Amino acid sequence: MDDIAVPIASTSGEDSVISFQHPWTLKVCQRQIEDETILLNVSRPFSTSYKHVQFTWALRLTDEYVLSNNAAVDSNRHVLLHLYYKEGPCPEVAVEEVRAQILDPVTNETLFAGLALSPTEFSRGSGWPIHMEKERRAEFTELVHKKVDSNLLVVVEIKMKESLFEPLNYLPDVETAFRSQRIEKAVNKFVDDVINGKIRIPDLEHVDEKADKFSVHRLIFIYGVDSVSREISDNEQQSEICEQLVRNTFAHIYFERVLSREITYFDDFVTLVEGLTFAHLPALRKEVERFICQKVIEIQADMDPSFAKKLLLVSEKYNLEILKMVINGFLVDQIIGNSNPPKELVNITHELQQMAHEIRENENIENLVGAVVTDLQELTRRVRRVSLSHSPSQSSHSSSPLATPTNGSGSPSVPAPFDSPTSRFKRVSLA
Repeated sequence: MDDIAVPIASTSGEDSVISFQHPWTLKVCQRQIEDETILLNVSRPFSTSYKHVQFTWALRLTDEYVLSNNAAVDSNRHVLLHLYYKEGPCPEVAVEEVRAQILDPVTNETLFAGLALSPTEFSRGSGWPIHMEKERRAEFTELVHKKVDSNLLVVVEIKMKESLFEPLNYLPDVETAFRSQRIEKAVNKFVDDVINGKIRIPDLEHVDEKADKFSVHRLIFIYGVDSVSREISDNEQQSEICEQLVRNTFAHIYFERVLSREITYFDDFVTLVEGLTFAHLPALRKEVERFICQKVIEIQADMDPSFAKKLLLVSEKYNLEILKMVINGFLVDQIIGNSNPPKELVNITHELQQMAHEIRENENIENLVGAVVTDLQELTRRVRRVSLSHSPSQSSHSSSPLATPTNGSGSPSVPAPFDSPTSRFKRVSLA
């Protein structure tokens, strides 16, 4: 199967490095592009997934013109193996190392080794060729061209820092990075004055506080951010970064001291997300999303699957992308852990359809559930469980496709082609 990523983890200093291995079995094909015949093969997307954070990649094997450093020498066509970053929670992602080998899919004999990429930053939607020694380009090109219409096994290893797989890193965090005690003090004083009635909020008298409380929150938030920004800018040069920090800090403190008190039950969460969405307060929405993500991470070992499915519907409906990613990961584990994954996906679909009617909307339920199920099905195909060499005390996620191939299906056993034998790694169960 060419949509399987097999992750292996090893430690490296304070921030562990996780190594994902992905085998891609392909039939080497040539295609006619206009008047030229070129070699072109593209893998199915596959995901490096851990702690419910997923990055999706694809491989491309093709021959391209490579310019020579010697201007007197014409450029030559060489076969190159590219790695592309397709989807993920951030627009750019740093990869510590990429290595690849070409194997015979029948004998598992190594046909070509030495493809490598040093620490590189990938932009979403783009990719890089996995390098080899210049002296070996002709050898690699000849090998692949000899295999046209035959099968090859490409095994790629992607090493990434573990911190990339912390879901909360993709939501604003004023408690750690770029923390400003002076801004926090100013925000807390403003919120105190609002609570104690010491500040007049412009236009607040025109709003019915009981009938439209989110308009009240909007007026307080906008005026508060502006007031604190002006106070800070009196003493230091105001910048876009400073304005964003004030906005994030105000959202965090206002949520902690005011909005969080409104969340007791699931319906309270839905009401809050809905209200902040229609009031156009994205910074406060992010704080609600962070709050729920944190709760999910804390209780994931004992989380009720029904609660997770309700959260998934809400996150899909209101575009809470990080929460959606985390819940998708949780449910994919449930699907793969079942003895009959396809049947489990069908059961989840029926449950989602029933729950969707509880989310107080007249929208097209089939479209909402259909989008959620499609994402679940695709993600389940792309990921496999993670094997760890360091402490398995933290819940991890990287899971098998819906139908795991066996030797009897014609898919070859994939050896560990790199320097870490798989027998050293303990499989982590999320049950």
